[in-house]
Amino acid sequence: MIDFQKNTYEIGQLQRELNHTGSCTTQGLTKEEIAHLDERFFLAIEKLNKLIAKLNNKPEVFF
Repeated sequence: MIDFQKNTYEIGQLQRELNHTGSCTTQGLTKEEIAHLDERFFLAIEKLNKLIAKLNNKPEVFF
């Protein structure tokens, strides 16, 4: 696969992960489990923004 295809595939994967983690309920979870879920969510957002910026050849600042 070329870089463009890899990036678009990974963007799709990250969007699915964000949809999943964003819709998870925190009811019944410990504070540590909630913190882990939040960390996964925000790391995925950060990575998604980097990939989109790379795909568009723009600095990350614009996101």
